[in-house]
Amino acid sequence: MKCSKPMTDGRKRRFNGSTTCEQVLKGLNLNGNTIAVTGTSNGIGKQKTARNLALAGAHIICLNRNKELSEQAMDEMRRFKSTVKMSFIKCDLASLASVRAAAEQLITKHQKLDVLILNAGLFMPQQSATADGLELIFGVNHVGHFHLTTLLLPILERSAPSRIVVVSSEGHAQSGVSYYCFSSRNICTPKEKQEKGLRLKRRFVLYCLSKLCNLLFALQLPRNLKEKDVDVYVLHPGSMIGTNIGSSLGIWGTIANILAFPFNKSISQGASTSVYCAVHPETKEISGKYWEWCWDDEKRLDRAFSGDSELQEELWSRTEKIIQEIENR
Repeated sequence: MKCSKPMTDGRKRRFNGSTTCEQVLKGLNLNGNTIAVTGTSNGIGKQKTARNLALAGAHIICLNRNKELSEQAMDEMRRFKSTVKMSFIKCDLASLASVRAAAEQLITKHQKLDVLILNAGLFMPQQSATADGLELIFGVNHVGHFHLTTLLLPILERSAPSRIVVVSSEGHAQSGVSYYCFSSRNICTPKEKQEKGLRLKRRFVLYCLSKLCNLLFALQLPRNLKEKDVDVYVLHPGSMIGTNIGSSLGIWGTIANILAFPFNKSISQGASTSVYCAVHPETKEISGKYWEWCWDDEKRLDRAFSGDSELQEELWSRTEKIIQEIENR
C-alpha cells in the first residue's frame, strides 16, 4: 500500500479508502482494553467493528436494544474463538430511561472504559417517535447518543487516556438546509402530515440533520473535555456501504442495494476508520478532527457548520434542555 507525502505535523499516511479494519488492526494487541460499542447486533457494528476489536483482545461491551440478536452475535463470536471477551448491556437509544439504566449498569460493572464508539444509526421512511415523544431519527441518532456519552464521561475521564468515536456521515453536508436557516426547531418538530411524494425526501433530510448534530456534538465535546485526556473523533465511514440501514425502505431499499453493489465499499472497509480512530497508536491525541478513509484532511467537511462554536454550544445546551425536560416529567 502506497504512502502519501508526510503531513506538516510529521505524520505519514499509511491507510486509505480501500483499507480494511483487519489491516488497521494487524499487529495490535488490545488485551486489557474495555470498549463499549452501540449497534453491534447487525451491520458494521456486528460484522466488523465489534468482531475485530474482540479478536484483537479487547473486552467488548455491546450496547444494544435487542437482547436476543445481541446474544446470537456474541455466541457466533465465541464459536469462532472461545476466548473472546464480550458482554451485553441493554440500551435502547429511543428511551432516555433505558440509556440512563445502561450507563449506570456499565459504570457499576466495569472499573474502566477505554473507548466509547457511537456506531448505531437509524433511518426510517415513516414518521415515528421515540418512547419520549421525540422524532425517532433525531432521538436515536443524536439525543440518545448524546445522553449516553455525557452519562459515561465520569468513567471515561477516570480511565484516561481514553477515546470517544462518533460515527457521523458525509450526509451532514447534504441535508439541503442552509447554514443560515439552521435551527433545532427544524429537527425537533417535523410536520405530522406531508405530501406523499415529499415524505421520503423529508425523512432523508432528517437523517442528514441528525448526522449534522453528531458532528456539532463531537466538535463541542473536546472543548468541554479540555485537559481531561479524553480524545474525540468524528467520522464518515464511507459511501454506499453494503449494510442494512436501508432495510426499512422495503423493496426499494433492496433494489438500491443491488444497483449500488458494484460501487459499494465492503463492510470491513466501512469499519476501518472507526477502528483506526478508536485504538490505533497513530491517532492518539488527535482530538476534535473529522475523519474519512482513515485520514483527517477534512476535505468533505462542511466548514460553515464545523467552524461555528456558538452553534455547537447552542445545540449542546438545547439537547441538555430536551433531556432535562423529559426526565423531569
